[in-house]
Amino acid sequence: MAYDPADPLAVSVEFVCGNGMHTTWTMGRDLVAEGLTSRCPVGLGDVRVWQYGEGGLRIRLHSDEGSADLLAEIEDVADFLSRTYQLVPEGSELEGFDVDEVIRLLLATTPVQGRCWCGHEYPCLDHGAE
Repeated sequence: MAYDPADPLAVSVEFVCGNGMHTTWTMGRDLVAEGLTSRCPVGLGDVRVWQYGEGGLRIRLHSDEGSADLLAEIEDVADFLSRTYQLVPEGSELEGFDVDEVIRLLLATTPVQGRCWCGHEYPCLDHGAE
C-alpha cells in the first residue's frame, strides 16, 4: 500500500498480475479504515473491504477486465493507516483547498488560468488532464 499526502483522501495498492503486468488501484482511505472494523463488506462499486477470518482483511477489486481478492493482516493495514493519519490527520484532508474553486475548475470546459483543479500547472499528469 502507498499513501501520498498530495492526494490525502486516498490510498493505493500496487500488485503484479498473473501476466506480469503491474496494476495500481486507488481507493478511499476512509473506506479502508471502515473495513478494518466491519464483518460485512463496506464500499460501493469496484472496491469492497471487510474483516476476514481471525485478524484478516479482505479487499475485493472488480473491473470489466476481471476481479481480485487481496488478503492482508488487519494489524499491518491498521499500522499503515496510522502512519497516514500522522502525515495528514483525519478531518484535515481538505484544509487549504478552496472547494468553490475546485468545483469551478472541474466544471470548466477549458483550463482556467493554466491550472488543474488540484492547483498544479495544466496539463496535470496526476489527474489525466491533457
